[in-house]
Amino acid sequence: MFDHISEQNRRRILEKLEVRRRQQVDEAVHQIIEFAKTPAELKNDLDRFIIGQEKGKKIMATAIAFHYRRLGHALKASLADNGKDLDQALRQTRTPKANIVLIGPTGCGKTYTAETASSLVGVPFVVEDLTKFSETGYVGQNTSDILVDLLVAAGGNPQVAQMGIVYLDEVDKIASEAAAYRDVSGRGVQKGLLKLVEGVENTLDLGKERLALSTKHVLFIAGGVFDRLDAVVQKRMDLHGFTGNWQDHLLTEDLVVFGMERQLMGRFPVRVTYDMLTTQDLMDILTRSEDSPLKAYVADFKTWGIDLAVKPEALKAVALRSQQERTGARGLVSILHRVLGEDMFRLPGAYTGVLEVDESYIRRRLQ
Repeated sequence: MFDHISEQNRRRILEKLEVRRRQQVDEAVHQIIEFAKTPAELKNDLDRFIIGQEKGKKIMATAIAFHYRRLGHALKASLADNGKDLDQALRQTRTPKANIVLIGPTGCGKTYTAETASSLVGVPFVVEDLTKFSETGYVGQNTSDILVDLLVAAGGNPQVAQMGIVYLDEVDKIASEAAAYRDVSGRGVQKGLLKLVEGVENTLDLGKERLALSTKHVLFIAGGVFDRLDAVVQKRMDLHGFTGNWQDHLLTEDLVVFGMERQLMGRFPVRVTYDMLTTQDLMDILTRSEDSPLKAYVADFKTWGIDLAVKPEALKAVALRSQQERTGARGLVSILHRVLGEDMFRLPGAYTGVLEVDESYIRRRLQ
């Protein structure tokens, strides 16, 4: 890589890269130490992006705010004792783990909530699809892929990576076959995640370089649909004469019956359930969320001198189609693209003015 430049310039480049790396670490540590958002403040920030799921957002905001407030205070005290030796401070800092399991249907905002919260806190975030670990022959012992992805998300800084969030997606798909008729390797994958989730010292072998990376302070959020978990809980409730919403009665035992390893679920003390989004929720996502896909399309058309105007009845038609397809908020982008795709191709450069979209327009494009 440096063959064509002088040794002096090579050293200058490496020195500048090292200075920048130290600055990134200092900024990340400062952000964690100074983190002061209350759970209510963090939840209010989440409200700008995530529509609905009021109870779930409260639990998520509380768990995440307390995790990073706790970590920040412990790091500050440890750094004061150790003369700003971050590696030593991270090793000596002890905080209880409050990993989260997040249960809800596809497209209800599980991954998005975790990603948005990590951005609001200012820590690295990585999504790991656990279905890729359930291929034939994989026994769930090698977790280095997850650690490498976390390191990349942290800009290659192992100290920063240790303070990040890992979202374990599709965790329900690694339930053991005996209980939930899923992939036979699921139990092995679950056991392979145990120590990683609890927090251990790891060594990453990156070719000629070896890096130490602990997951002791990494916050793990496991998300999944957990299809028919409600039936498991309801059966136990009926057996004991309990009444009410099954979500309020969820126990570790129910997740074990579903097919999850008791030891693994024991490492996820915070349980959050999300509901399927209503028609009004989906309409609000289109009009109120700061990350609204509709707002993005409006801005895109505006760059070509076209004012996209979508009527309320058209918004409802889009929301209803998303519900019919059972894709939730994630499906809104696909539906809008199907509706607007032809005009996106045809109108730029050929038309300026208002493009009005009503209910009949939606129905014609979605036939």
